[in-house]
Amino acid sequence: MVNPEQYALFDGSCRSTVSLILDEFAKDLKNISGKCMDVGSGPGDITKNILLPVLDPKATVIGTDIMEDMVEYANKTYGDKERLRFEVLDIETKNLPEKYISKFDHIFSFHALQWCNDIRQTFENIYCMLRPGKTMLLLSVARHTALFEPLETMAQDKRYASYMGDKKKYVGPFHYSVQPREELNELLEDIGYQVHHCSHREMSSSCTSTEEFISFVTAQYSFAFLDKMPHNLREEFKNEFSRMFTKIKVKQYRDIQDNYNLNLHDEKEETNISAQFTILVAYAQKNVS
Repeated sequence: MVNPEQYALFDGSCRSTVSLILDEFAKDLKNISGKCMDVGSGPGDITKNILLPVLDPKATVIGTDIMEDMVEYANKTYGDKERLRFEVLDIETKNLPEKYISKFDHIFSFHALQWCNDIRQTFENIYCMLRPGKTMLLLSVARHTALFEPLETMAQDKRYASYMGDKKKYVGPFHYSVQPREELNELLEDIGYQVHHCSHREMSSSCTSTEEFISFVTAQYSFAFLDKMPHNLREEFKNEFSRMFTKIKVKQYRDIQDNYNLNLHDEKEETNISAQFTILVAYAQKNVS
């Protein structure tokens, strides 16, 4: 159920987090004036309204996404002939198009790489697309119990398994990592990056509504399988996903409050609690040689 308009309508939490990260690295980014790429740009609103304004006015950006529908919507809604256009790219491809190799001065990715199964191939492709000495800034979800673990369970449920496929597709590559920051840093250095910053951070979603979050996340590529489900089964899936997501985030809230006797009997009150998760932030440079 890939839906660019629905995605853009409910991605406020992502916009807020991206703004904070860009502010943090503003000193480095304001001088970027060359050719840039935003990997996993989705409907294009964040690329256009948040990323592009913080770069040098001479910078140009290509937003890439795996879904043609997203790219078509982004070009129609946010693309322009001078600084911004959108193209289809599977960042995990083993056959990177020649037109992208060693062409970019900076590559960004926000809230996208958690859906990549082959994370090493992903970072190798980004490395290949950068010019020597140029940089990458990424923000990716690391651990998200309320999101990943219900999907992992549901992918093994006989009602949904034939539609969803391998359960590994629904769990971020660092979700079960004991030391995600160290693991990411080591991976990047092994590929050849010079890592200037790598951090693992606790987060609390600014989107407290379960209904809005489910609407946002199911509009993404990883949930394209919903289009293949009969309507009744699709609604059953969303209701079950919503129930499991809410159960976990309520438990997280109670654990944080250290109050297991907390009474949350009202359904609206339960669904309007922030989900807890962590993110990885990395700023790295391709070696000159």
